[in-house]
Amino acid sequence: MNTKPAPSSPDALLREVDARMTQALDNFFQRSRTAIQDTIFRVLADRMDTPHVTTGQTCLDLLNTSPEALSAAFADQFRRHLARPETFPRHHGDPAPELQLVDDDTLKRQLAEEKLAADMTETLRADMLPLFRRIQAVQRAKQEKNTNHPDAYGPLPVVRALSRALDSQGMSSACGTFLLECVRAPLLDTLKHTYTALNQFLSMVDLSDLPVPDAPRPSPSRRSEPDVGHTVLAHIQSASAAGGTGPASGGSSIGLLQGAPPRSLVDSLADWHAFPPGPTSAGGETPSLVLRQLQQDARQAGTGAFDLAILDALAGLFEFILDDPAVSPNYKVEIAHLQIPALRVALISPEFFSDDQHPARQLIDLMGQFSRRFPEGDATHHSALEQIHTACATVLDDADHPNEAFARAHSALAVWLAGEDARTEVALNAEVAHLEQIERQELGTLLALENLNDLTERYPAPESVLRRLETAWVPHMASLYMAESGEGPDWRAACQTLQNLFLSLQTPDSDTTRETRLQSIPAINAALRQGLLAQGAEPAQLKDFFSAITATQECWIRPALGHREALVSTFTPKRISQAQIESLADQVPAPQENDPALLQAQQLIEGDWVDFDPPYEGLATARVAWVGVRGYLLFCDSEGEQRFSLDCEGLAVEIRTGRARIPEQSLTRNAMLRLKDSLVNGRA
Repeated sequence: MNTKPAPSSPDALLREVDARMTQALDNFFQRSRTAIQDTIFRVLADRMDTPHVTTGQTCLDLLNTSPEALSAAFADQFRRHLARPETFPRHHGDPAPELQLVDDDTLKRQLAEEKLAADMTETLRADMLPLFRRIQAVQRAKQEKNTNHPDAYGPLPVVRALSRALDSQGMSSACGTFLLECVRAPLLDTLKHTYTALNQFLSMVDLSDLPVPDAPRPSPSRRSEPDVGHTVLAHIQSASAAGGTGPASGGSSIGLLQGAPPRSLVDSLADWHAFPPGPTSAGGETPSLVLRQLQQDARQAGTGAFDLAILDALAGLFEFILDDPAVSPNYKVEIAHLQIPALRVALISPEFFSDDQHPARQLIDLMGQFSRRFPEGDATHHSALEQIHTACATVLDDADHPNEAFARAHSALAVWLAGEDARTEVALNAEVAHLEQIERQELGTLLALENLNDLTERYPAPESVLRRLETAWVPHMASLYMAESGEGPDWRAACQTLQNLFLSLQTPDSDTTRETRLQSIPAINAALRQGLLAQGAEPAQLKDFFSAITATQECWIRPALGHREALVSTFTPKRISQAQIESLADQVPAPQENDPALLQAQQLIEGDWVDFDPPYEGLATARVAWVGVRGYLLFCDSEGEQRFSLDCEGLAVEIRTGRARIPEQSLTRNAMLRLKDSLVNGRA
């Protein structure tokens, strides 16, 4: 198949990225109209009061009558943003805007924009960052000073472009806010697919002169219980406020010597350095819990109630970490060395308990991942353990700057792990490429069918034409999507050809329109013929295809000779009554997010682990090596030698039947959950 070569200059690359991003928005409401309407029906079913019904009816009317106008306005606003990115998002460090008084509707709109953008940014972080790093590389090659250009494609400017587009279509502020609340799921899917396709497109372009940093992708926040850390921190605060009477995990209590002046605990840690690294428990497996030893000295020294509460909670946290059966003994010994540095950090910044992304917690979590990734008996176990030992030494050697030391140790450990992953991923490249090709084929087919269905609803056409388009032109568009890794120039031209074809099947309303369409038919037919020949169409198939189209066009070219065929669609926008809303809301299926097993599978990211009992394809514990945008997952063992693929739906089935379990991936969060339960039971 002949396709246009990918542009190679930085300017051409950025223009093509702009065009593809805008193309996705230019079809948004046509593709997503049904999904948005379903959401509106569900919302109205829960809020059947007059103001909400009126607002919902207005949104439904606009979606029914003018989805193409909404999409065009959306794309136009985004083009304006790309021309002047500084007019949309406000970056950190920019001067604060002048304060303005706004009415309630305007404030609600602003809050809705910020909430939607923040939610999508958090969800799409893993998809955005690889793309943004590639765009920054192109920017550096272009020698532009503004390296924040990747932010121009983020969810915030997209949401603001959408909000301004709604205003430009005459929607009231209340209606616009309501519609913003109903577009989350389809807009999230659109951006996820677009970011992935753009990243694949840039990865296929020759960027040999454009170094792309291969930094590890940060994990998005996926808390199994979002408030667990805040709950523990609140307990610490309440225990200290009560004068040290709050219970502690592990059976100890916080106490103060009455009358003794409080002493800062962090000042007394200078004498508590490294302790013997080997196991000291009776069983010879659990390292010594130095924090419990420190508690006795702290009470006798008259330490303040808040510091004691921090110490007691952290001691409980390390108890559960060092008791975790998923962590091998050698790694537990190294983690135990971090007790005093972690205490320094928690005393200086108590948000250690509530922030999953705290450097100290990130390092401990990464050490927990090493325990699974490089288990005892594995060929790389000793080299991984050396890296862990070096990371701990980095923290222990800089007692005066614990936060910075934890961050440096985590960064070095993450870089080493990225190198190991790159080594094992070489064997997975062929299978990943195969799965990516399957996904592009599916997504290209889906988008082509959505374009065809939208045009079918908008422009009536005979069934014979539609069936031939579905079997002949849709595969051609899917092949273009695969070849161009997304909605490239040939894909956009094919979309325009399809739209022109449907217009040519409609009876013109004036002599001028009739003449214009007569002149457009040769170009349309030439583009159709070229596309079908690229798919290997035979002469008989081409004759059958064009005969169906020509028979319809002749209905208005030569009315006396034209063969009229029953139309399969007529688009007549209708208002929807309140009774219909109630009826349709009852018919709308519940969203898939209500399926906990499927939600667990969809939240997996590269590097996560899944346990299978009995083993699946010979693996009792499998690592997620690759996550596709269409729900495909590639699993492998710790070395990447054994592997199998499974989609999210299939994994959800295994979870529901009890044959698969997704363990808590964060070592500190898992311990925090156990600590919270211990604190609750202690209060009871």
